[in-house]
Amino acid sequence: MKLLTDQPADKRFVTSVLALCALSGVLTSAWCLYIDDVINNDGVIYVRSAELLASGDWAGAFASHHWPFFSLLMLLLGKLLGISYQWAGQLLNAGFFTASSVLFVLVVRAFGGTSQRLTVFAVLVAVMHPAFNEYRAFIIRDAGYLTFYLVAALYLARCVNEPSLRYRLLVAAAFAIASLFRIEGVVFLLSTPLLLSFTRRATGGSPWFWLLLLAASAGLLAIVLGWWLLAPNAGVDPLAAFSAPLDVVASAWQQISATFAHKITVLRQEFLGQYANEYAWVLFIFSVLMILVSAVFSQLTVPWGLLSFAGLWSGIRFPHKALNRLWAALLGMHLMILLVFAIVKLFLVARYPLVLSVTVLLIVPFALEWVLGAIRWHRLKTAARVLAVLLLLWGVGECVSGLDNVTRARAIKDSGLWLASHTTEIGSLVSNDWRIAYYAGRHNDSNLIVEDVGKILHGLRKGRWPDAAYVALRLSRSATKTEAWVLDALGNAPEKVFEGDSGDRVLVYIRP
Repeated sequence: MKLLTDQPADKRFVTSVLALCALSGVLTSAWCLYIDDVINNDGVIYVRSAELLASGDWAGAFASHHWPFFSLLMLLLGKLLGISYQWAGQLLNAGFFTASSVLFVLVVRAFGGTSQRLTVFAVLVAVMHPAFNEYRAFIIRDAGYLTFYLVAALYLARCVNEPSLRYRLLVAAAFAIASLFRIEGVVFLLSTPLLLSFTRRATGGSPWFWLLLLAASAGLLAIVLGWWLLAPNAGVDPLAAFSAPLDVVASAWQQISATFAHKITVLRQEFLGQYANEYAWVLFIFSVLMILVSAVFSQLTVPWGLLSFAGLWSGIRFPHKALNRLWAALLGMHLMILLVFAIVKLFLVARYPLVLSVTVLLIVPFALEWVLGAIRWHRLKTAARVLAVLLLLWGVGECVSGLDNVTRARAIKDSGLWLASHTTEIGSLVSNDWRIAYYAGRHNDSNLIVEDVGKILHGLRKGRWPDAAYVALRLSRSATKTEAWVLDALGNAPEKVFEGDSGDRVLVYIRP
């Protein structure tokens, strides 16, 4: 096929495939929004922050969400187009994810995949992999962060062949904009000098220079992580990271030490016997590593991950050593950020490794080219053929799963819309789900939205929320014990019951 030749792709060819990639992204976003029209929990927070910004309550917006730039974009786009903030957020996400798909192809080309074959393979990855499709129906700031991270990666790669000042400034600008979406962008922005040093083709230079550069970047990284850990949760002034950075870092690591001690104590009490206390640290380290590995493979998916590692194992590399160093540096920084978060919080949200996964996927087009060139189907034994078919079907299934996220939260939306006409007064609804409150129009009553059902039941017994007329509780299919508590406390005859396709239910009670 002429489409899959190893000839360099000309400008017309690249423009055509990028246009098809963009069109596919738009259609995919429309499809994902069609099958999942229920707002996500984070989306409610962003809408609420946008409403607070619109009313001039900047302090309230920062209190609602400590990173409100995405909400500001929703506000501006909503005002510009005359649409709701929810639709503004969904349009922004659709645009960012579509731009990310196109940028991914450009980054692969900047890393040496300039042939027609590699360009087509890059488009296939950008169109098919769930990392680009799974969250298209969500309202999240991760899409904006991914977009500008890829812009920075594009110009970092171009610095290898043309180390111009213009490209270096564009790298810094892209990381600066990415930092407006997520704190990780600040980490990369402060580490820009180190990343730019990896774009040099020559590996010479004084080892003391490299050591100093690495130490400076590590210090800046520690300052950012110290701010990240303290500011949102401990009421620390974010400007303290600049006025007293050493104090912030010291306080941050004191807090980390305290959380370590607590986690180790819990592990000793709950999981280890009295004769195995010395293994608490081993269990903790193992738990952190398993959290990190499972989160990364959950986002990257196992078959695509195996393809990436198989390519690396077989010697697949980018054309220039500087590009390999740059790619390894980006992966290492992502892993370090995720590792710090896993150590401190002992969990990782499923989409946290999103950008790391996209960075890993840069090698996949090259691995695909190697697989197609190395495998001779007629020479494979039966077992190898079966394994190859199973992996192929598994990979295709993972791709389809990113496009098959039909909403399982219909009961949440229906219950909220029903409550909208019954809870028109401020403080008239208590719920454990932000989405119910959003569709009921009561998402600004933040003190009446408590995610812990037990705390809601305890508060009702103590006479909290005296103005509340309704209590709406979302119960998952597996929460049989919690449902028993609710039925015992509020009775067996709720005013309304909304059943979800997944078995989840929303019980609506008139406040007792």
